[in-house]
Parts: sequence; structure tokens; C-alpha cells
Amino acid sequence: MEKAKELFYRYHGNRFYMDHDGVGWEYDSYHVSKEQEERWTEELISGFLSSYLRGREALRAYSAVVDLIGRGVKGENWDACLYYPLRAGHLDDVTILFLLPDSLRMAERAVKKRQFSREEAESYRRELERYHRLALDRAEKGTMTRAEDYEMREFSDPAIVAEHLEALEKKWDGLFR
Repeated sequence: MEKAKELFYRYHGNRFYMDHDGVGWEYDSYHVSKEQEERWTEELISGFLSSYLRGREALRAYSAVVDLIGRGVKGENWDACLYYPLRAGHLDDVTILFLLPDSLRMAERAVKKRQFSREEAESYRRELERYHRLALDRAEKGTMTRAEDYEMREFSDPAIVAEHLEALEKKWDGLFR
């Protein structure tokens, strides 16, 4: 079972990538139960939430977590994952701006499954608005933070920052239409 867990973790539970890399058959040979996969999924998500990944590593890991959550039901770590870009505390501005569309994608899936209420969306929207003001202020002052593995050009222009955040807010507003 250790080898099965290793494969599950390496591929973030994603069968497409297991099959693509030719290890799907091996994973299948371990006959892992759905319950075990759910436990491993929660472990992966909890591990991510307690990590201090930055920059592109944070982007890759968060995208995998959003996909894991998208394949399952709303789990105990769902809210923490949804709010992760806005509340992690150790992330730079550029990483947050790149993570926010994945957060929206997670919310859109939850709305479709009727697992995310209008009130929850409005609460998130208020936090997004606070971050918008902060990020725009930093962009205008030229003090946006970024991880070492980014070039600043991604969000160096305040107009691009504003446009990116306004588009996200507009999508949040449209979640329940």
C-alpha cells in the first residue's frame, strides 16, 4: 500500500497523469478503496494548507488541490482552500493574483453542486475587494511583492492589476445568475 500511496501523492490522485506516464496499471493493481483515496486526498490537502510554498511551486500545488477538490465533494478543508490565496499570509502579491482564478474555479464548481451559498460568495467577495484595494495601492506605488521565480512584468502595471481583479470580481458577481 505504501507504493500505491506514493503514486497517489506524486500524481495528486490524478488518474489521467498516472495513465499518461504509464503507471495507471500499477496503481490499479493495488486495488485502493475509494475511502482510502479520500483519506489520502484530505492528507494531501492538509499538507498543502500547512506548507509555506511560494511562487510557482505554490501555483502548481494549489492547482492540484483545486483539481482534487473538484473531483470530490465539499470536504472539511474546502473553505480553507477557497480562501487560501487571500489568507495564507506568506504569499507574495503576484502569486496571489495568479491563484485567485483557481479559487474562483473552485467556487464555480461548488455553486453548480449547490454547495456554496450566495452569502458565502458575498463574504468571499468582501475579502477580495479588500485585497483589490491593497494590491492596487501597492501596484500604484510600485511595491508589489513577488517570489524570486517571477519576472515582475506579469503585474507591474497598475492598470493590469486593476483589470485582472475587476474581471474576477465581475465573475464572482455572476456566480448566482
